[in-house]
Amino acid sequence: MSIHIAIVGSHEFVETIRSLGSPEDVRFAYHPYEHPHEAATIAQTLGSFDGVFFSGSFPFAYATPHLSHVAAHHVVQDETVLLTTLLYATLTHSVSLNQVSIDLVEPRRLTSILDSFPNERVAPTVMRISPDLAFEDVIAFHTNHQGKQTNLAITSIERVHHELVRAGFNSQLMIEPTVTVRNHLEQLIQQVRQQLADAAQFAIIRYDTDDMALRDHLDSVRYLGGHLESAEDHHITVLTTKGEVLNAFEEDTLAPNGTYRIGIGYGTDYQQADEHAQIALSAASEERIRIVDDSKRLSFPTRDAHIPYRVTEQLAFDFIKQAGVSPVNIGKILQFAKRKHEFTAKELTDYLDVTRRTTERLIKKLHDAGIVDVIGEEMSYGQGRPRAVYKFNFPTS
Repeated sequence: MSIHIAIVGSHEFVETIRSLGSPEDVRFAYHPYEHPHEAATIAQTLGSFDGVFFSGSFPFAYATPHLSHVAAHHVVQDETVLLTTLLYATLTHSVSLNQVSIDLVEPRRLTSILDSFPNERVAPTVMRISPDLAFEDVIAFHTNHQGKQTNLAITSIERVHHELVRAGFNSQLMIEPTVTVRNHLEQLIQQVRQQLADAAQFAIIRYDTDDMALRDHLDSVRYLGGHLESAEDHHITVLTTKGEVLNAFEEDTLAPNGTYRIGIGYGTDYQQADEHAQIALSAASEERIRIVDDSKRLSFPTRDAHIPYRVTEQLAFDFIKQAGVSPVNIGKILQFAKRKHEFTAKELTDYLDVTRRTTERLIKKLHDAGIVDVIGEEMSYGQGRPRAVYKFNFPTS
């Protein structure tokens, strides 16, 4: 299966990508621009791609509001880029650092480099830039300094570089080593491969209903890109892929409104996906739609919550042996412990989204097993007894 990547950047950047070549299963489509702002227009007319690769943070920022559900990445102006550019500029133009004006997306990277130089006290004149900054202001920054404090402008923006050279100023465009560009491009390709593999996972959707209207709906949407596995015993089962399920969520075609429950299971094979769909459907939750992924994590499309049904940390197994707490609650407690070393019963209740009585039973089990200790009290702001403060008695990092 071929991967299709759009390349968005200046003509020089496009030529750099052309020179790199591409893996056999990757095809590039080139979209050069004259001005970084054009990346927004390009993004709106791209069509269908598996990923989009940008020459830098500016075109990336201009384009991303117009991109959805597609992997996107850009070349980052890291320490290697800065060091390469400064070395080339000082050697080629015979200037010291304090004779340079430079515009940067993240000046802290330059500060980090200069701090590592022994006995170095000189530094360039720096302007921090962002996508919402007018390019005329960047040009003015360099021209106002050149001939006074500085002799060379180093810029991250190709349009600024060309304007400075056209006006007769000394300018050096930031140098992005080929290895840096290649590494970032490979990161995008790997991200796309992972997303495609993820979307191709088996998906089983179990509907807890025998409503014929649902059957008619599923038939009308061609069973969400899959096929009907069974329709019996108050259950309708559809086999499809994770990618098709995600499309159904986006297009709101998973199911018409109703009171029935839906369990979705993802897996690397049919059997695993079917097992996970059964777990999702039987989960103790008021949510209408439940999803169990290939890592046995339960989630819900309407809220940002994950409940692990499989806990692999050795510490968790020790918990189960010592305290007799269910794997689902163990996973939640472990995540809570990483956030708060000291806590009250109310804080744990709010995090677990359970009743206070359930939390008290859990804390008693943990306390009896020596997993939590009582370390003090928290005074109540109103009437009532002080709240006990607990602390986990194990490493949580």
